[in-house]
Amino acid sequence: MSKGKEIKLGRLLSKGKVVIVALDHGGFMGPIRGIEKLPEEIKKYKKADAILLNPGMIRHCARFFSSKDAPLAIFRLNWGSHYCKGFEKGFTKQTCSVQDAVSLGADIILASLCLQGEESAVVENIALLGKIREESENLGIPLIGEFIPKRSLNQTKKGEEALIKSGVRLCAELGCDLIKTPYINGFSDLVRLVPIPILVLGGARMEEDSEALKFASMAVEEGAKGVIFGRNVFQSPNPREFLIALIRVVKDRKSL
Repeated sequence: MSKGKEIKLGRLLSKGKVVIVALDHGGFMGPIRGIEKLPEEIKKYKKADAILLNPGMIRHCARFFSSKDAPLAIFRLNWGSHYCKGFEKGFTKQTCSVQDAVSLGADIILASLCLQGEESAVVENIALLGKIREESENLGIPLIGEFIPKRSLNQTKKGEEALIKSGVRLCAELGCDLIKTPYINGFSDLVRLVPIPILVLGGARMEEDSEALKFASMAVEEGAKGVIFGRNVFQSPNPREFLIALIRVVKDRKSL
């Protein structure tokens, strides 16, 4: 690992269990409730360890990230058809270079991997993640590999555990520094299959904040390095208070 990666990764992992707020949904779902006016709404999440964004939004949120004690900035570098209804082939395409992400102020980058769809698409997806990994090493910036089965942004379907295990392991084999993936039954076994930290995503908005907090607590207890929550934070009735409660559960292991 390059020294640059080591330093930047240390800035995140030295915080203990990690709480990241995902605000990149506009790239897949449009201006959904909670992120319509992102440059204003992002101010609620200053206590997060990091925030996940699409690169184009950074110029609108630059003042937030340049302020004292601001969270780290994580940029998504590719777009995947596997997250959208009506797409079957499972292609991912790079939308921002690693160099551009660094110049825009990214502390960490994220790229998704899809192993479903046409054979040619799968091969291209694997090659793309390998290319991004190589560029990230050269430029000294950590890479989060994201593995989510097709159209499973809302919840993991029954029987997808084997696919997730394969995808998570491949992200590690290709050289990612962290992994973002759904929680599965037997999550502690998944943690043992890879030598890098796993972050659990929150998925669709749960009915109650308490349900989301219990989910986060369970994931951490089973070995997750932390969580990346989006809709369960920004669509909470009180996002700022929910984030504080999430931090207490994940970092301080406070009982509910």
